[in-house]
Amino acid sequence: MNRIKRFLYVIIFLLGIGLIVYLYSHKTPVEVRVIKVRRGMVERTITGVSSGTVDPLKRVRLQALLPLKIREVHFKEGDRVKKGDVIIRLDDSEIRIKLDLQRAALRGAELRLRETEERYRFAAQNYERTKRLFEEGVVPDNLLDEVKTQYTTIGKGYEIAKNAIHEASLSVQLTEEEFKKTHIRAPFDGLISFLDATAGEMPPYTGLEGTTLPQSTVASSETKPFCEVIDDSVLKVKVPFDEVDAMKIKSGQSTKITSDTMPDQVFIGQVAYVSPVVSKTLEQNRTVDVEVDISKADKGRLPVGASVDAEIILETEKEALVVPTNTVLEKEGKRFVYVVEGDLLKKRTITSGISNWEFTQILNGLKEGERVITSLDVEGIEEGLRVRIRDEE
Repeated sequence: MNRIKRFLYVIIFLLGIGLIVYLYSHKTPVEVRVIKVRRGMVERTITGVSSGTVDPLKRVRLQALLPLKIREVHFKEGDRVKKGDVIIRLDDSEIRIKLDLQRAALRGAELRLRETEERYRFAAQNYERTKRLFEEGVVPDNLLDEVKTQYTTIGKGYEIAKNAIHEASLSVQLTEEEFKKTHIRAPFDGLISFLDATAGEMPPYTGLEGTTLPQSTVASSETKPFCEVIDDSVLKVKVPFDEVDAMKIKSGQSTKITSDTMPDQVFIGQVAYVSPVVSKTLEQNRTVDVEVDISKADKGRLPVGASVDAEIILETEKEALVVPTNTVLEKEGKRFVYVVEGDLLKKRTITSGISNWEFTQILNGLKEGERVITSLDVEGIEEGLRVRIRDEE
C-alpha cells in the first residue's frame, strides 16, 4: 500500500513539473525593441552648465555728435553696409555756409600773406643795401635807422600774416571735422541690426563738451542709440563650464553648438579662449567662461542673439563598437546590457570606453551584429525572459 502511495506521489510531482514546463514554454513572449551593435563614431564631450548667447565679432551703436535734424536716410534695418558707407546724413546747410566763409577768409589771408611777404622781401633787400652803403660812408646813420625800422615793422606784419594763415587753416579744419560729423558712416563692413531714423527728425544726441541740451534729449541719447551695426563675419558664443572641466579644455577644440531656434541643426565651432579666472556668477557653481568661434560656413544660418548650448568634443573614436547609452545599465559597479539570444533575454556584462549622451563605446562583452534591447521600460525585464522582437534598428 505504501509503495502505491509513493508511486502516485512521484507521478503527481512529475505531472506538476511537466505542467509548469508546459505553461512556461507556452507563455506569451514579451515584445521588445532592439538595436544591433554596430561600428560608428563616438565622442567624449563636456557640456556647458548653462546656455550662452550668439554675439557678433564687433558691435557698434551709433549716435549723432551734433544737434542737427536728419536730412537723408540711405539704408534700412537689415541692410548690409561697407566700411565708410553713409548711413545717415544730417542737415549740414549751416555748416556748409560756415565752411565757405572760413575758406574765403583763408584765401584772403593767403593773399595778404603773399603781399606782405613781397613787401618784407623788398624791405630786407633795401636794408641790406643801405647797410653796405652806410659801411662805405655813403649814407648817414639816420637813413640806416629809418630803413631798419621799416624792415622790422614789415617783418612783424609778415609774422602776423603767417599767424593769421595758421588760425584760418585751423578754423577750416575744425569746421571740416564738424562737417564730417554730419555724415554718420559705417565703421566697418557689417549688418545694420537696428535703425530708428526718419528724415526731418532729431536723432538721439550724445552731446559735446560745452554744449547745453535739454535733460530729456540727453537721457534719450543714453538709453536709445538710433543705429547699431554689427560685424557678423565671425560669430562668438561665451558659455560657462564647470571648473572641474577647465583643465580639459584647450583652444582649437571642436565644439557642437545647438539652439532651440533651429532645433534640427548642429553648428560646429572652435574653442577660441578659455578664461584663466574661475567665476562664481552662478549660484552654488564655480565656472570658467569659454569663448567659442562659430565656423564661417554656419554663420549665415544662426541668428545673432540666439540662445545656444555648447558641447566641447574632448576625444573621438571613428570606428568604435557602439550601443545607445540609454541601453547600458549599472549595478554594484558593473555595467551590463540585455541581449536577445534566440527568443530569450540574456544579461551581458560589458566593458565600456568613451561615451556621451547618445552612444557608448563597447571595449569588451559584445560583438558587432548582436541585438541589444532598447525597450527597458517593459515590465518584468530580467534574464531568461522569453521575448519577441517588435522593432529592430
